[in-house]
Amino acid sequence: MLSRTDDRRRPARSSAGRPTLKTLASHLDLSVTTVSRALKDAPEVTAETIARVKEAAAEIGYVPNLRGIKLRTGRTFNICALFAAPPAEVVGNAGALAIIQGLDAALRPTQYSLTMVPVAPEMNALAEMQRLVEAELADAFIFDLTRPQDERARYLLEQQTPFVSFGRTELFTPHAYFDIDNEDAAYQATALLLRRGHRRIGLVDPSLEFLYGRQRFIGYQRALAEAGVPLDTDIVFQGEHDAPNSKAVVGAMLALPRPPTAFACANEVSTLGAIAALVEAGKTIGDGIDLVSRDGTRLVDFLPWPISSCFYSLAEVGRQLAAAALALIDGAEPVDYQTVARVDLIEQ
Repeated sequence: MLSRTDDRRRPARSSAGRPTLKTLASHLDLSVTTVSRALKDAPEVTAETIARVKEAAAEIGYVPNLRGIKLRTGRTFNICALFAAPPAEVVGNAGALAIIQGLDAALRPTQYSLTMVPVAPEMNALAEMQRLVEAELADAFIFDLTRPQDERARYLLEQQTPFVSFGRTELFTPHAYFDIDNEDAAYQATALLLRRGHRRIGLVDPSLEFLYGRQRFIGYQRALAEAGVPLDTDIVFQGEHDAPNSKAVVGAMLALPRPPTAFACANEVSTLGAIAALVEAGKTIGDGIDLVSRDGTRLVDFLPWPISSCFYSLAEVGRQLAAAALALIDGAEPVDYQTVARVDLIEQ
């Protein structure tokens, strides 16, 4: 129970019942300007003062009035992420949730909120992007499944709107991106299977309209060429690699006169489809059949077969994308946020 003395020491609140910047400044016997700069980590304020101001802000429950800041700056304090989404009845991508969790973890300590917009295959991705930009709903955008001459990236560059893509493009104008070294991932997967003695290696990959599909195919071909194994397009699939399609194409490959004895899959979803086809054909992974997945979660650790994977945390991808978006909003140069991350090969 608070005594009257304790009550007098409590910082005064505004009529709305919440501490204001002026309240915080008065409580610390500092100017409003100094407190405001300290909360922004301004270089002209000492580290000791910044720590003192932030500690006091947390103690009295001071939260910046975003409504006022929005009016003064024109910012929305929102970041919008548009990510490809499969039809509702198809097995979803566990990696998408991991990216969302990474985005949220990076934005939670900031004043920014996250808006997720699922983009179904039948939607016009460019039109959806244009709608959101014209409505001024976000200060920066994030999107995936980049194409070499990506229309969304070109549009955002023309609009001078901050954005970071999950994946590179081949546009001349530089832009921020975070990408996986997909060529190296497919190369490592194929090289591992070759070292294990396989010469018929099926590839389950995305369409070549996406840049990462082209990158993966280059890595696959390079590994085969180094081992002196000719490319056989009959055991290469490049298209919609959701679970049902992956099951169908792997089943068709297994029915060939010379079927593959190993498979390299582009993600966990295509891996699940491939497993379903192998089980249906009476094949057992680890018994003359090998499979390497490209993972962003540890889903394969919970399957009853020894499945190797090329792994990079998609939660970390989300954190990196959010960090880049925040930096761009504050005026960072896009060329300073161009990252290609290499996967870790986890053998089973």
